[in-house]
Amino acid sequence: MKTRKHKEQIVKEIREKFEKASLVILTDFHGMTVAESTTLRRKLREVGAEYKVVKNTLMRHAYPGTPVEQIKDAFVGPTGIVFATEDIVAAAKVLKEFFEDEGFNLKFKAAVVEGKVADYEMIKQLASLPSREELLGQLVSVLKYPINAIAWSLDNLFTKLVTVLENVKAEKEKAGA
Repeated sequence: MKTRKHKEQIVKEIREKFEKASLVILTDFHGMTVAESTTLRRKLREVGAEYKVVKNTLMRHAYPGTPVEQIKDAFVGPTGIVFATEDIVAAAKVLKEFFEDEGFNLKFKAAVVEGKVADYEMIKQLASLPSREELLGQLVSVLKYPINAIAWSLDNLFTKLVTVLENVKAEKEKAGA
């Protein structure tokens, strides 16, 4: 049995996660096997997210004053919580895969994205976005294009200058001969 001090520590840790997380998703894991839970935790960990199961009575002490308080009514029955602080798109993709896989007994309950309540449709839209790495790659391409265009223009300009100078030299040689 957990002591009061231990429970207070758990509440404190969960409260900190609620405050820091950009994405919090509540799930119903009723009927999920240990193997499924382990797979879910591993895949979420790979993308920098975390999956926790904590008693709802402890949650009621952790969410007041945090964005998660907006979805407090979802803390009913078996509740698993996903916390994502960095790449929320990757976490949403992992969860969408699990929600839509018939073999897994994981169901969406509620979510908070960047402090705002989100439904499952919003999570699916989030999951359809390019990953952080893909977006950074696209940004690099966009930023690189003007530099490449300038380099190409300068190269073209220098080529024309050399051609003109060679023509002038050829004319002077003809005139001097």
